[in-house]
Amino acid sequence: MIDSPVPGRGAAAIESPPSSYPGDASPGVRRVSRQSPRPVARNADRRYHRAMDILPHLDRLTPEQRAELSAELSALVQPRRLARIDAVLAHRTRRITMLFVDTHHPHNASAAIRTCECFGIQDVHVVEETTTFRPSRDVVRGAGRWVSLHRHATCDEAITDLREAGYRVVAASVSPDSHPLETLDVTMPLAIALGSEERGFTSDELARVDGEVHVPMVGFTESLNVSVTAALLLHELTSRLRARDGWRLGADERDELRLRWLTQEGNKGRAVTARKLREWGYLRSA
Repeated sequence: MIDSPVPGRGAAAIESPPSSYPGDASPGVRRVSRQSPRPVARNADRRYHRAMDILPHLDRLTPEQRAELSAELSALVQPRRLARIDAVLAHRTRRITMLFVDTHHPHNASAAIRTCECFGIQDVHVVEETTTFRPSRDVVRGAGRWVSLHRHATCDEAITDLREAGYRVVAASVSPDSHPLETLDVTMPLAIALGSEERGFTSDELARVDGEVHVPMVGFTESLNVSVTAALLLHELTSRLRARDGWRLGADERDELRLRWLTQEGNKGRAVTARKLREWGYLRSA
């Protein structure tokens, strides 16, 4: 994951300048939440953390350095793979984002990341008020490399940050006040919030959102798995979104993501990136 952790114990903030909004196509999203403690993840993937050491420095590169690094990294990748990267970027969007609140089970967290990536959602926001969002590598199956994960200490903070970035925040809910999914407006940037498996949303949290939506169901249970709910919501919303104009990433956003993705294309990509960053003075020599 292109991870934006909350600053605190055991984690360094990864800051990126906000994208322009409304801009060419997508709203800007602040990459770092307000300061709060965050537990250190156990059994961390070493390769993932090596990438995290590199990624923050990419935002400091000059346009010339970005072009040079991108060209060198592209030369390491097969043309077919480069074409695949560009095809995926062409379908990425920030007009819709997902907010997962205190997702307890690693399987659900992983499946949620995979679902968002499959539907072309670039930004995933998570609230870690009571539970650290910790996807299982066996379930996420590499999807976390391609999405930008934004961590928030509280639901209130996440809603405030998303509103400031230009999003309308809508909670998935089965309350009588919720509206059918097909009536949800996709003409403006939209953040869909999914509550905890254990408790859903509190009344205070629902009072803070801009609206509520539900997936129509006719059974006794009236409850779906978090990732299943996300999939049903995103299938409907992205289908309607892509029938309109203005949902794609802007050229600068695509170039930024392309460079970040290329740095994670195997050990050679990380090694070349680290060498160039040391050469330009952004990293200390080993």
